[in-house]
Amino acid sequence: MTEKELLETLSRNIKFYRKGKFTQETLAEKIGVSVQNINNVEGMRRFPRTENLVKIAAALEVEVYQLFIPQDKTPVIIEETPENEKLRTQMTNEIVEELRLGVNKMLDKIKKESL
Repeated sequence: MTEKELLETLSRNIKFYRKGKFTQETLAEKIGVSVQNINNVEGMRRFPRTENLVKIAAALEVEVYQLFIPQDKTPVIIEETPENEKLRTQMTNEIVEELRLGVNKMLDKIKKESL
């Protein structure tokens, strides 16, 4: 999966899980960010900060990793144990940070090229 495909999947999934539950405005209010922030993420212009990605997933009642699974893929079910929870949290934080840095770098490059 390319960085662009990753951002597209994130955007589609946030819209998918948000549909029928929240408008962009109500989701933004619920997690404490601006509507423009949600609009930028869904519009594939910015990758959310790690803490906002976690808040978005919590508000949408999904795990962070589910936001990165294309809708045509079957979600993975992970057994809930304290060890798995600790490992999932650690892995999620590491993955999200790597993704955020990579996508923001790519978007900055695109922005520079378009100027």
